[in-house]
Amino acid sequence: MRCWIFLLLLGGVGVPRWCDQLLGVTASAVQPGATDASALVRMHWSQAAHAGDSLLSPALAAPNEDLTFAQLFSAAPVDCVSVSHGFLDYCHLIQHIQPYYSIPLLVLWVLLLLWLLNDTAEVYFVPPLRYWSARLRLSPCLAGATLVAVGNGAPDLVMTALAPTTLESLHIVICDTVCILCVAGGAVVYLRARAQLETKDPRSMSEVEPLNGSTYVAGAAWLGLALAYLLGLLVSSQINLGAALVMPTMYIGFMVTLSYLDNGAPFEVEPVMGPAPMLPGLAPPKEGGVGETIWWALTMPTYVLRWMLVPPSDFYWDRTRRIFASASPVALLVFALWSSGAGFRWFVTSSWSMAFAVLAIALSTVLLLCSEDGHLPRLYPLTTLLAKVSSVLLLLAIARELTVCFKTVCLFLGVSRFVLESTVVPWGNSLGDLVTAVAMVRQGQSEAAATALFAAPLFNVLVSAGLTLILTTSHGQVIALEDAMGQLKAGAVAIVACVVLLGALNFEKQVGWLGTFSLAGLYLLFMASVVVSELRGSALA
Repeated sequence: MRCWIFLLLLGGVGVPRWCDQLLGVTASAVQPGATDASALVRMHWSQAAHAGDSLLSPALAAPNEDLTFAQLFSAAPVDCVSVSHGFLDYCHLIQHIQPYYSIPLLVLWVLLLLWLLNDTAEVYFVPPLRYWSARLRLSPCLAGATLVAVGNGAPDLVMTALAPTTLESLHIVICDTVCILCVAGGAVVYLRARAQLETKDPRSMSEVEPLNGSTYVAGAAWLGLALAYLLGLLVSSQINLGAALVMPTMYIGFMVTLSYLDNGAPFEVEPVMGPAPMLPGLAPPKEGGVGETIWWALTMPTYVLRWMLVPPSDFYWDRTRRIFASASPVALLVFALWSSGAGFRWFVTSSWSMAFAVLAIALSTVLLLCSEDGHLPRLYPLTTLLAKVSSVLLLLAIARELTVCFKTVCLFLGVSRFVLESTVVPWGNSLGDLVTAVAMVRQGQSEAAATALFAAPLFNVLVSAGLTLILTTSHGQVIALEDAMGQLKAGAVAIVACVVLLGALNFEKQVGWLGTFSLAGLYLLFMASVVVSELRGSALA
């Protein structure tokens, strides 16, 4: 891991100069009179933008003027207000800081966000999932198909609903499916293959948790059927309300099938014994060098803030857990208001927000004053439900921050909206699926992870896209889809990825590392096809 961080840091410092020498970025690549890629990106970022307008400065838009990579980043947009930003305003950061310094800073920030995403999934997302799976007596497969899939499908549902056109919303859903199957699925196959190699027994496969093949095979079959139905809609070029209603109905059929086939034992939580341990990240390491102590000191504030948002769900209850649990309702309300962009004026004038504030304060007071250390309070199920919701919201916020950062960098590079919706947007939407799958495999929940690999994209295709189509056609309108060749190609890749992942999981003893390489190679081919399509479109323009 440290080696990868070093290489990324080295790449962040050296990429600008390397691109100056090898790429030779020039503004003359934009032909006079043509709609440049940055204008297309601006149309996606701001609905008030006019077709053909350039978001970049006149120096960048002028033809026949050679610009290096550094000058490309220093030639800032005229107005950064039209560019959405997250916790940081990346547009102004790139605009006012020299590129040789802004790029390494962005690389460090991205590494921090990736660590936060992975650590939040493993420490904060999985414990409430285990609690509610045990309380509802769900098997690992049903938990992966319901709690995990719905939680990870939230960003896809939002991005699908906010897409400018129906065709683009379907394109985002299909590309998300390809990314989940290839990237998250490849990670799961890799971890299970590595677990076999790390065991000392040559017959190590018997020591690795076996997968319930009937459930994820059923998920793969339903996903293939859903993708085939979606491709059929694209071929027909017309979608009405009846065709859209079929999609959520198919998801209900998947859930019924899964509940019928699943015969796994429900989650069982071992009874806690002994004194409550310290929450992760709050105590300094007892053993370790100076580096680990410094890392703990730097990351400890992030753990404190996250424990305030996500109350502990480890079946222990002491003074520390009581304080954090009592602070979480108010902290979650403040976080939701801040992340949604709602101002203070809206908060004090909205009756709904004031009602939620009163409920949050009342719940915090009850948890703080009406509970005893060493005994779980009666409201403990409510705190774990709050932990489940807040952990999903926190993962969405971190994934959104990463997506906005990548989008802003692509905006300065003049990347088109088609490339963004094929690469950057699916990456951001699929990060939650990736980190939760990895976290579940590491904690011995491979069955839930394998089922979620097919259930999450199935939720995106049938529920996210289905609801979008239902809302569009609810007034009797018929959606006419034209020039859907790119979506058809992406859908074909998604079906192939579904088959490859199914084979890698079903024959993992025989396949081993080949499954990971096959999925990675398939996604690289998909990325190459996106680049080729973009270059052909630019040449025709």
